[in-house]
Amino acid sequence: MRRKVEIILNVNEEIFKDNVIITGFPGFGRVGYTAPKYLSLALQMKKVGYIMTERMPSVILVEDDGVGLPFEIYQNNNVTVLMNRAIPEIIDQNAFSKSISDWIKNMGFKYVVLIGGLSREFMSENETYWYRWISNTYYNGPKLEAPMMEKGLGVVGPLALLYIYLERLKIPTVMVLPYSIIEGVDYDAAFVGVKAILKNLLNMETAVPELEQLATKQREEIDKIVKMIQAESQKVGTSNIYM
Repeated sequence: MRRKVEIILNVNEEIFKDNVIITGFPGFGRVGYTAPKYLSLALQMKKVGYIMTERMPSVILVEDDGVGLPFEIYQNNNVTVLMNRAIPEIIDQNAFSKSISDWIKNMGFKYVVLIGGLSREFMSENETYWYRWISNTYYNGPKLEAPMMEKGLGVVGPLALLYIYLERLKIPTVMVLPYSIIEGVDYDAAFVGVKAILKNLLNMETAVPELEQLATKQREEIDKIVKMIQAESQKVGTSNIYM
């Protein structure tokens, strides 16, 4: 029996048509959470919905715009962010990825930007871009400046799972992978990813200076959030390390 995933919106669905949607999960360096968080603030997004799974992560967080749930949707100016403050339970991950992919297809999003950390173990000494990227069969959108991810490397975990379901539904998808530390929060990696997305994919390079100021202010808050989520994950015995 398929696990139930519910997407609750408090806006008209038409606002999502032709949007770019950006999302990730808290993996290496927590890049997949920190980068969408920065983007939602820099682009002054408003909370427009949230997602419920059958076995929800048992954590809520007080943030700038009120109480934050594990999986929330933000939107403004033709850009949508699905902010995953936690990773769905393993038993819910396939249903989560399928439901999100179905919803993206039904809403008519332009394309999907996935973001996560890539271990610095694979970075060359002369690296100048500090990230790599891949795209699926159906992506014909803007190209990024950095080289694509090298052969022999891969992505595992919920980010890869979501990519698979998006491919199955023929949804154009690009994945941005800044080189990151594995443990802790890598703010530099998140900032690299956000700058690449703003400049190359959204054509919003003018937002970068504001983002730099926001990133500095948010570090202490994000540190507290990550510690809280990690403590909850350890308590319930869940973990998902992925590139």
